[in-house]
Amino acid sequence: MKFKRYKIAGLLMLFLTAGLDACKDLTNGYSTDTVKITDPSVINISNYLSGIEMSLIAVYESELVHYGGIWANYFSGEDRQYIGVSNYIVAGLMEDAWRYTYNNVLANHVLLEAKAISESNYNALAISQINVALAIGLAADLWGDVPFEEAAKYPAVLNPKFDAQSSVYEQVQKLLNNAITNFEKNLGNASGDFFLGGEKDKWIRVANSAKARYYLHTKEYENAVKHGLLGIILGENLMAPHGNSRNNNMNMHYAFLRHDRPGMLLANSYAPTLLDANKANCRGNAKTDENARLWWYYAPGGLDRKTGYEPNYACRDANRKYNGFFGSDTSFPLITYEETKLILAEAYMKQKSPDPANALLHLNALRQYYNTGAPFKSNAFLRKNCKYLDYVIEDFSDGGIENKRGENPNAALLREILEERYVSFIGQFEGWTDMRRTKNYLNLPLAPGKTEYPKRMLYPSSEVNTNVNTPNLGLFDEVPLFRTPY
Repeated sequence: MKFKRYKIAGLLMLFLTAGLDACKDLTNGYSTDTVKITDPSVINISNYLSGIEMSLIAVYESELVHYGGIWANYFSGEDRQYIGVSNYIVAGLMEDAWRYTYNNVLANHVLLEAKAISESNYNALAISQINVALAIGLAADLWGDVPFEEAAKYPAVLNPKFDAQSSVYEQVQKLLNNAITNFEKNLGNASGDFFLGGEKDKWIRVANSAKARYYLHTKEYENAVKHGLLGIILGENLMAPHGNSRNNNMNMHYAFLRHDRPGMLLANSYAPTLLDANKANCRGNAKTDENARLWWYYAPGGLDRKTGYEPNYACRDANRKYNGFFGSDTSFPLITYEETKLILAEAYMKQKSPDPANALLHLNALRQYYNTGAPFKSNAFLRKNCKYLDYVIEDFSDGGIENKRGENPNAALLREILEERYVSFIGQFEGWTDMRRTKNYLNLPLAPGKTEYPKRMLYPSSEVNTNVNTPNLGLFDEVPLFRTPY
């Protein structure tokens, strides 16, 4: 990637393009004199930090999450180019997430790092390092080999090399380790942090959950357990905040679904049928009622159009009854308690000596939280039911309520954990990641007539056209670390 066009990019105001307009007022109070934004010597660290966090939101809510969601059968593409996406036909127009990662998150971090070290502001540096780790870790997940060591070094490096995916994940782990070490110095403030208000204990737990996520990706299950146990606790999720003002602070999914491209992305797909008690393949049982979760993520029958299911984006500022996961002011998850518990549950089953007792302990902890109805908050006044009673080991024995197929009990428990991950990650990248890294363990349906599914994102055309080191890989070429058996 060439940084000539972006080499000044150091601040929120400089890089806010159309995709970020939907979020820009989230950082009110952190902006600086726009006349001087090109002079790093007069830019406060808080401006850099808020800009980096803004860009991370744009990465995780980018259009690529729609692509992955279609391929993981969370959504259906039903108009214009999204019909092609549903049939695995895409061009190399995957620019936004790549650009925000490298020219915004990483480039701004380089500037923040120099300033933070000179001012001994190690708390701000640590938060920035975690943001970079979450962005670069996602890049390695989506594309495999990506630039890192030579990235953000324009003009010294015009054509940065693509580092091996395994090396990038190692560097991400080092970033997270360094962030924890920097927090321990307890120097400086983080006034630009609008995610967690600069609370270092919360950020350290986020760092550990991120470490667990990426150890799960690299199949280092014992390490995933170790750091998952130190990860995010209930009520401390890393969330992207949003509001109801169009072209200002709306959830980017809502802006796409309701205003920018209405009707292109619906949900006549597999995932909602797992939650719908009226469907034969509903995953509910005597201990599980998924009705509230169904209505949190989806609108059966549609919202602005008559259809089987639509992503639930309806907003309360439009006299709507529902304000679901894709609502305009719904905060979007970046990494959470829910994911941490599911990392632990899976990793306990995948480590060298499977530990179903501890796996079930963490799965049940999540079910206890779901049983409160709190995660499906829009549905309390709709009287949508939810029930998530604790499972016991016997439920996964042959003939148990979670083993009607005569599976090995450990296999039945692992399947339930992966299925819980699947329905917990609706609208997020990790669902499609799970499909790829587990070799589609759940046998999610493919597009009609297809015998394989997309294994990676394509490198964006801007990178292909400007960096001679860009690999020539197709949509069905697996990323290196997901080639090995699950």
